[in-house]
Order: sequence, then C-alpha cells, then structure tokens
Amino acid sequence: MTRTHRSLLALAGLTLVLGACSGDEPEDEAPTTITPPPPTAEDRLEQAHDVLAEAGSVHLSLVGADLPEDENSYIISAEGDGTMVPPAFTGTITARLSGIQADVPTVALDDELWVKLPYVPAHVRTDPADLGVPDPAALLDPETGLVGLLQEIQTPEFGERARVGAEAVQEVVGTLPGQVVTDLLYAGDASSDFDVVFGLVEDTWQVRTVEITGLFYPPATSTYTVTMDAYGEPVTVTKP
Repeated sequence: MTRTHRSLLALAGLTLVLGACSGDEPEDEAPTTITPPPPTAEDRLEQAHDVLAEAGSVHLSLVGADLPEDENSYIISAEGDGTMVPPAFTGTITARLSGIQADVPTVALDDELWVKLPYVPAHVRTDPADLGVPDPAALLDPETGLVGLLQEIQTPEFGERARVGAEAVQEVVGTLPGQVVTDLLYAGDASSDFDVVFGLVEDTWQVRTVEITGLFYPPATSTYTVTMDAYGEPVTVTKP
C-alpha cells in the first residue's frame, strides 16, 4: 500500500470518527411555548367584580319590564348617582305607591332613606319597608350589593356578544338564588331561582348591565335591568 493510500484511509477514518462524535451531540431544541387557556366566564366575572368594587362611585339606572298592574307598590324605574363607601344614593325613583305612580326624589345614606312624596314640600325620612321598595343605597354596597351578585351567579357561561350604545359587551349568563335577589331588591319569590345576564364591557371589563328575570311578583315573570356607567366620577350625597 502506498503512502498516498494510507493517508486517504486515515483521513476517511478520521471523518467517520468525527461524524460519529457529532451525531452523539443533541441538536438544539426550539423553546416550547405554552399557550395559556382562554379566560373562562368565571375569570371574566372575577375581573368585573374587582373593577366594580374599586370604582368608588357610579351612575345607575334601573328599569322594570312586564310588571303586574295589580300590584300595589313596586319600583318602576330609578336613576341617580351613588357611592360605595359609604353606600349612598341620590336621584329619582319612579314607583307605584298605594296604586298611584309617582316620581319620588330620593336620598339614601347611613342606612336612612329620605323621599319627597307627591304634595309634600320637603324630603321626609321613611322606612323602605313601609313603601314596599328597596333601599337604593343597598344596591351600591361593595360587598352585598350588585357587586356581590357577580360572586353569587350559578353555572355561569358566556352568552352573546352585544352592543350597549357604542360599546361592545360580552354577556355572561347564569342563575341567581331567589334569596339573594329578594334580600337585595325586597321583592321576589325567595324559593325560586332568577335568570341573570351580565353585560361586561370588553377590554375594561366594567359591568355595564345587569338583567334579572324571574318571579318578582308571582305568578308574573318580570325583569329588572340595571345599567351602570360613569365609574369613579365624583359624587357627593348629603342628607336633605
């Protein structure tokens, strides 16, 4: 064998050795990206709960639908401004009182309610139970008011995407125990569940609407819809 042949064989052997060595080294693996699961309806309700609880104040309107005409006293609608700490409300309630519909200027503060009834020149202090209406300040309590309903909803699921004015909202649907509803609104069959639809503004996750349907005045099925906006804007409520 010539020197040239021996050199070629040696070179070939070296190449095989290097190739085998390089094959033993693991190739660099691309980093694994774990995509988190999409937010659930419960996740969005938790976000909305925190946003509303931290708002401090809101503008609130409430409208009833399919209300029975044979009932003596109930809320038809309400509109005003409120704070959460302390829970307080100032605005106007439209109600049926002893069979008569009236617009009632209302102030609720420190667990006290003042109303200006028709043909009465000034606000008078009264008990919500005497009028058959809820304390509007109770709706704004940061733990047991409308905020609390977000944690009481049962079997929440995503509903439709809708619009409230110019805003896109994601609906979350479910049910509320009757006792929770009656404790808050002073009306309803405590033994019956109520259907609820929360309208949550996409991106900010503000609660824009709360629609509750059920046996508020059995056997009639009625609906109350609450709309909240102006989160965190200055509100002052004083006793009249």
